[in-house]
Amino acid sequence: MLCALFLISLTAGSAYAADGTDDDTDGNLSEKAGTINVNGHGTVYSEPDVAKVTIGVITEAATSTQAMADNANKMSSVVAGIKSVGIPDRDIQTATISVEPEYASENPSNSAMIYPPPAKQNITGYKATNTVTVTVRDLSKVGGVIDAATSAGSNEIQGVTFMLSDERQSRVYQEALQKAIMDGAAKAKNISSAAGITDYKLKSVSESGPGYPVYSYEGAGGAMMARAAAAPTPVSTGEIKVEASVSMRYTFVPR
Repeated sequence: MLCALFLISLTAGSAYAADGTDDDTDGNLSEKAGTINVNGHGTVYSEPDVAKVTIGVITEAATSTQAMADNANKMSSVVAGIKSVGIPDRDIQTATISVEPEYASENPSNSAMIYPPPAKQNITGYKATNTVTVTVRDLSKVGGVIDAATSAGSNEIQGVTFMLSDERQSRVYQEALQKAIMDGAAKAKNISSAAGITDYKLKSVSESGPGYPVYSYEGAGGAMMARAAAAPTPVSTGEIKVEASVSMRYTFVPR
């Protein structure tokens, strides 16, 4: 019987060690170690190095064919103007092409006797829209791109988005990640100090998810079109915020 009990005890101990959730291989902490769980957060601000400008042409005509033909001619001139500033073909991408009818509503003469009055829609013409997204890698050219496009016939500027290139985004995120780890370590130190814990060790660190930069956006519409009339168009790049978060787990010997 004693032999059987010894074997059962040995088997149970081996199963616990194989689990390894609270086991500390360096022997400094007990198998029933306490835990400190913290989240670290890091933020880094960086100047953008890429801008995306959405530029369009809207035309109206009596027929859809004429609306599209007029639009194609104007957009060709707009794209040529954009290229004249030094933007290569690979950085000009079509975003939207559409043509749609325009209506005028007419109510019948006896509409006053019917509620709600029925509406008859008549097609009065067609509107064609074509927009392109321009990637500007030299931010000093953003205003020039807008000026060249509007001078060539663009009548729609949907806005400018400033962002980070893949290379800068990766580098800045690594800096934010280091700050997040330092933040988590500082929190663990404060917690352990306040709780009277002197012997604690880092057991695991996990990234809580990739950080997504908060891009800055320059408004569009009539205000931008008005500014574009006077060259050069002023552009402010601002800064991009990049964030990183980590989860950290420490173990300690309960007293």
